Amino acid sequence: MTIAQSTPASRAHLLRVRVATTSLFFICGVGLGIWSAHIPLLKVGLRLGDGELGLVLLAMGVGAVAVMPFTALVVHRFGSAASSSAAALAYSAALALPPLAPNLLLLAASAFLIGLAVGLLDIAMNAHAGLVEQAWGRPIMSSIHAFFSLGGLAGGAAGAGLVWIGIGAPAAMALSAAALVTIAAVASFFLPLPGVEASGEAHALRLPSLAVAGLGLLALCSFVCEGAAMEWSGVFLRDVAGAPLALAAGGYAAFSLAMATGRLFGDRVVGRFGPILTITTSGVAASAALLLLIAAPTPWAAYAALMLSGLALSNVVPIVFSGASRVPGVPPAAALAMIATVGYGGQLLAPPSIGFLSDLFGLRAGFLVLFIGAVVIAFAGASVLNRLAPPRP
Repeated sequence: MTIAQSTPASRAHLLRVRVATTSLFFICGVGLGIWSAHIPLLKVGLRLGDGELGLVLLAMGVGAVAVMPFTALVVHRFGSAASSSAAALAYSAALALPPLAPNLLLLAASAFLIGLAVGLLDIAMNAHAGLVEQAWGRPIMSSIHAFFSLGGLAGGAAGAGLVWIGIGAPAAMALSAAALVTIAAVASFFLPLPGVEASGEAHALRLPSLAVAGLGLLALCSFVCEGAAMEWSGVFLRDVAGAPLALAAGGYAAFSLAMATGRLFGDRVVGRFGPILTITTSGVAASAALLLLIAAPTPWAAYAALMLSGLALSNVVPIVFSGASRVPGVPPAAALAMIATVGYGGQLLAPPSIGFLSDLFGLRAGFLVLFIGAVVIAFAGASVLNRLAPPRP
């Protein structure tokens, strides 16, 4: 993409662009929440074993990671607004497919298609959010990302409600898909940002610069922690901390709520203290919280530590993705594609790695992987961000 010479957008128009961009993050979160809530129904309906379900979930992750290296080419060719719109519509529509699958193979294929769409959407909407943040003139990435977390909570709650009242998965996911397609279609009219256009050029894939590799490392460490919280927090609370099943089941929701809260206030924190001090403090606080989690003597101490870790890590990814728009000599979409590929690859591989370590040494030892990731953020964050161009005044 290139920045065209034109009159700057009015604040009112820019606000509409910001709201439309934020709605895409909300759509992404809601869709994943709806999908997650219906996984048990899909498993029962096709009589899948745990291993077979694992293959379905892996197919979705592989689809997302596979498309990310090529997403920059799409964004540069068509622009972040058009790419985001198309990806949001495709992702929303694809959510209706899984309940229609009559067997494991087609369910995995539908999950793979959702992964492809969400991989494209993630890069395109973050690239667009970076442009909106530059035009806005102060940090807004954290509050935009907060709506992804809030969307996940809303989607999970809505999905659980649909299951509870007895609506079957095909009807429930079709209704959800239709609602999200409608929101995405409306948002697409307000996404274009004056002065920004597609470059019309297909930028070749390249090896990451040192700055991009550093941002990728920070994203990897944060996504490892988030992925482990999603997959392993309930098991840790139940089997290690001794929490009742009902309390343990809410572990990831509590982590997500803490993360959403931190992101809602993150822009003010970053604006006041700067991204370098914020990310360093985040790493230190997350290290302390995760160490407390690992050593927690009671279920409530573990629960509190899990929420504190979500709060501490909440602004790492928004800072990293915002930094992708300030890598010298690298287009934002290309930087985001490389960073996200590394980050989501880590999120894909971390849960099984923790399981392997847990089998050998116990789950407390497996969670040391998260502590190490937080320590890396604390010690490497400042060095990585110092390699970026300064934010626009």
